[in-house]
Formats: sequence, structure tokens, C-alpha cells
Amino acid sequence: MRIFLVLVCMLSFSFIYAQPGGGGQGGPPGGGRSMSSSQERPKMVEFNAAKVAGIFNYDDEAAIKKIKIKKKHKDLTLKVRKAIEKYNIRVHEIALLNKDNFDTLNVYVNAKMKAMQSSRGQNQSGSRMDRSDTSSNDSKDDPERAKIKQKIDPAKKEVKVAEGKLNTHLESILSEKQYGKWLKYQAKVKSELIEEPESNNNSDSGMSRGGGQGGPPGGGMR
Repeated sequence: MRIFLVLVCMLSFSFIYAQPGGGGQGGPPGGGRSMSSSQERPKMVEFNAAKVAGIFNYDDEAAIKKIKIKKKHKDLTLKVRKAIEKYNIRVHEIALLNKDNFDTLNVYVNAKMKAMQSSRGQNQSGSRMDRSDTSSNDSKDDPERAKIKQKIDPAKKEVKVAEGKLNTHLESILSEKQYGKWLKYQAKVKSELIEEPESNNNSDSGMSRGGGQGGPPGGGMR
């Protein structure tokens, strides 16, 4: 009788562990769900025309701290603050003037990027034939990239002009050492903004902080 009970117990345990997902050791039922989630494609970084054009605002408080203007030099602090505010206002005007153009580019390019990402996900083979096809498509897209660049360049040039005026003015009122600190701060801000992923929707024509990098994919824009 005792031997019979032992056999029953052993068979019961064998049955439990044979079930999919049983005993809490085999992972979720259906198998592969956790693997598929770990292999999800990274979220697409949205194209931002204003960011590509180099539109962003400087933080005057942060700039003054980095330049290290002494508190007793209130007049110089005020001049620097006004110069930066003037630049920010000008950049905001450029963004508003190009709002319709930026919004159209954002909608179009992001739609193209999503379509390309979806197509890429369906045709991942990694063969030499696929890679040669991709390079061929890139060459076909060059005229489209040129068109998009052509639409952004005027705003980009205006931002560069505004930046040049700001730097010229600051150079005239700051010491050589202070101006050097400003240029380092300016380069640091641009570098951080270029590396910052754009994940938010481009409301208000992408008037978020941006650096000016990246080339959008093309194809079919008139």
C-alpha cells in the first residue's frame, strides 16, 4: 500500500511539471511572448524640421553663470541678458514665419519614415541582394533629400545670421576670457541638443530645443 502511494505521488508531480507553464518554472504559457517583447524595434525618432534648421533658445540665466560674470557687474549682466533675449526673439520669429513649411515637412517625412520602418520590418533578410537594393534606393532618394534640404536651408541661414550677430555683440562687450567661456557654453548646448532624441510631437511647428542634424528620407514629395 505504501509503495502504491509513493508511485501515485511521483506520477502526480510528473504530470504537473509536464504542463506548459506549470509549477511557475516554465515561463508564460504560449511560449516566446517574453522573447518577442525583448526583440521589439526601438521607437522611431521623429523628424523635426525646426530642429534640423537649428532653431532653439538659449537660457540666459545658465549662460550668465557659465560666463561667470561677477555680481557687481550688473550692467554687463543686463547687456548679455538683453543680447540673448534678442536672439531668442529673432529665432522665434523665424520659426513662426516657417511654421506651415515645417509642419508640412514634419507630417510628410515622419509618414515616410514610418512606412520605411514598417517595410524594413517585413523584409529583413540581411542578404547581399537586400543590401545592394538598399544602396540603390538611397541613390534614388537623393533628389528628394535635396528638395527637403532646399526647403529648410533658408530658415537655417537666417538662424546662422542671428547667431553671428549675437556672437559679434557678445565679443564686443565681454572680455576675451568671458567670450571664450561663452563659445564653450554655446558648443556644449548645441552638442547636447543634437544628441537629444526628439520623441515629442511637433506641436507649434517644432519650436522645441533643437540642434540641426540628420537627413530625412525622401521619395515622392512635390
